[in-house]
Amino acid sequence: MAPENQQSTQPSPRDNAMMLGALGILAYAASMMTHEALGHGGYCLALGGHNVMLTGWADGCSVHPPGIEAAGPAVQFGAGLLVWLVLHRLSPGAARLRYFFWLYMVFNLLVSSGYVAFSGVTDFGDAAVIISGLHAHIVWRGVLILFGVVVYFLSMRATALEFKRFAGLDDGSRRLFRLVWIPYVTAGAFACCAGALNRTMGHGTAIGLAAASSFGGGLGMLWLPDMQRGMAVSAPAPSVYLSWSAAWAVAAAVVVVAFLFFIGPGLK
Repeated sequence: MAPENQQSTQPSPRDNAMMLGALGILAYAASMMTHEALGHGGYCLALGGHNVMLTGWADGCSVHPPGIEAAGPAVQFGAGLLVWLVLHRLSPGAARLRYFFWLYMVFNLLVSSGYVAFSGVTDFGDAAVIISGLHAHIVWRGVLILFGVVVYFLSMRATALEFKRFAGLDDGSRRLFRLVWIPYVTAGAFACCAGALNRTMGHGTAIGLAAASSFGGGLGMLWLPDMQRGMAVSAPAPSVYLSWSAAWAVAAAVVVVAFLFFIGPGLK
């Protein structure tokens, strides 16, 4: 009887909250650098220019080659699709790596597609620049909104399915919500703090872009636990919880320092 009593008093397994937040920061930072540095910056270099400015939410090129506005969202979205394929090749036991790649996929797909809809609504941003010279401008803004919303919803479906694969047999509401709201809030707070230090654009603009790309673009994350419940996956994996990792924590700390002191203020 004693062993049974002892077993009943053992605490249930739980994900380390600090690890969830650290991986959220890493995934968000990687996503924004994919958009700005690899997308806009890489396109700039490929067409003979050089980068004159880089922050987490803008990139400056010495020339203005056609198509550079589309390069950022396109590369970011493409990276999200690529990671979707990578996720299926990772071992179920590599919980932290799988969760990081899943978050990176979420931010890439949701932020890039949400940005298109945001550009249509506000007439600001990369997609808005692309349609700025087109006739029937209001119609094209409507196209951006419709296209962005549809792709955003499809992206939520794709990321919800992978969320189902990651969570495995654990369908507990509390755990699933922790897996999305902790990285969502942590990444958003991190982005706004870094944006507040920006020196390359207006103070309000920088914070607004940081908030829009994190709290705004990632908002769909909070609905993924409910969305995944009706989905079926073949051979669901056993639940693997995310424990503390000094290596991942150090990586997150390095990224925080880099953003707060260099990338957030702006590199020139």
